[in-house]
Amino acid sequence: MNIIEQTFQPYHTFLMQTAELSCINLGADKTLFCVEALIEYLNNKEKVNAIESSRSVYTNYEFEEGRKYIKVWSYLVSDGERIRGRSCYMFVDKNTGAVLKPASHKAPAKGIRFWINQLADYPDICDCYGSFLYIR
Repeated sequence: MNIIEQTFQPYHTFLMQTAELSCINLGADKTLFCVEALIEYLNNKEKVNAIESSRSVYTNYEFEEGRKYIKVWSYLVSDGERIRGRSCYMFVDKNTGAVLKPASHKAPAKGIRFWINQLADYPDICDCYGSFLYIR
């Protein structure tokens, strides 16, 4: 397949086909490091935005490591304490670093949306709603 044919394919399909062949295969250690860095940045950003806009409620993030995926959870914080439950924000494949949209809190939807090193390099892509994971 030449580069011109690849250009006309949908972007997420091309990413799925080249996931095993690409040099983006990060490994579990680097993927976990990128997830931690992204979460730290997002938590700080949300807290600063809440303080600057005089809001008492803001979004916070945490992650859980599973066998195949790292789940990133979002939840609301008010006055330093968690309120209500939490929701699944995104899934990250531990070996390849592929970022996937959640289909439910147990499993991701099909189709790679981003790579974790892209989000760690450009964290302003992320918003508190997870809308960046939806294909436009």
